[in-house]
Amino acid sequence: MKNLTKILVVIFSVFALASCKQNNSYTKINNSKTAANVVTHKIVVNEFKDADMYTYINVTEEGKNYWMAIPKTEVKIGDIYYYDGGMVMKNFESKQFNKTFETITFADAVRTTEERVKTEINPHGNSDKNTLISNVKIEKPKNGISLEELFKDKDAHSNKFIVVKGVVTKVNKEILEKNWIHIVDGTTFENKKSLTIASTELAKVGDTVTFKGKVTLNKDFGYGYIYDILLEEGELVE
Repeated sequence: MKNLTKILVVIFSVFALASCKQNNSYTKINNSKTAANVVTHKIVVNEFKDADMYTYINVTEEGKNYWMAIPKTEVKIGDIYYYDGGMVMKNFESKQFNKTFETITFADAVRTTEERVKTEINPHGNSDKNTLISNVKIEKPKNGISLEELFKDKDAHSNKFIVVKGVVTKVNKEILEKNWIHIVDGTTFENKKSLTIASTELAKVGDTVTFKGKVTLNKDFGYGYIYDILLEEGELVE
């Protein structure tokens, strides 16, 4: 489970998942499966591309060729590396490289020796501190809906663009080439009160913001983690 936590830090931070957990917006993997020994993979690097925060590497493992993403690391073509576990994501779009990976494996690190090395990772990652904001009462925006209305009738809004307004309670920056912004507007439905917005734009904790975006249900990030509801392609509205 410790290695899984490290990988989640890499792809969208432990604190982002903690928020999902509190709001029941993802499905957790079966603990009995994660308790098993983590598999160590032996790979050969065929190609690499450096991004702002990640290194994308094309690798071969036992005759199988696939892409990986790891925290920015210097690697050499033809060299052998090892990594533990990993999380597979489907249809991951990299706007920086204008490429959609049919599947990509995220790992917390690669190493040059088969033996595992104990490392410490800052669980705060790129996450702004979570702020508990009480007594929020935000009027729904013009031509928009409240979070309660969205959660209550989410199926009707699936794959549609909507406008929402709220106060920012958490921001996870530059993860999967997006910023992950959590908002509340003072309304709730079945204990859900916070909406996560994936956007290339940025807001600060405590800001009151209006976003337009596309409602996505059951967003599968692989390895059993699924967002119940997510607002993608988020754009700030003046």
